[in-house]
Amino acid sequence: MQAEFWLQRWREGRTGFHRDTVMPLLARHWSSLALPEQSRVFVPLAGKSQDLLWLAAQGHRVLGVELSPLAVGQFFDEQRVQPAIHESAAGRHFVAGPIELILRGCV
Repeated sequence: MQAEFWLQRWREGRTGFHRDTVMPLLARHWSSLALPEQSRVFVPLAGKSQDLLWLAAQGHRVLGVELSPLAVGQFFDEQRVQPAIHESAAGRHFVAGPIELILRGCV
């Protein structure tokens, strides 16, 4: 699928793929990885997933990557957090506590 498809879905609020709760399989099986505290966890296609918060609550540093600026904005707005923002070759970084979301366009 093309990037524009997903961007349009976010613009239209057609985000039936978004869960308002943590993915049950993630919560059930995460401990089996036995990652040390403060491990960096990568979440591709992060959207505004509650998994980001859950992983941070487990003591990890969370790095998500997302295509939609609406998703990134909604994530931080819903958490009532003002992230620090900086640019890099990877994209625009939004950082608040242990959570970092990189807004990355398609190449």
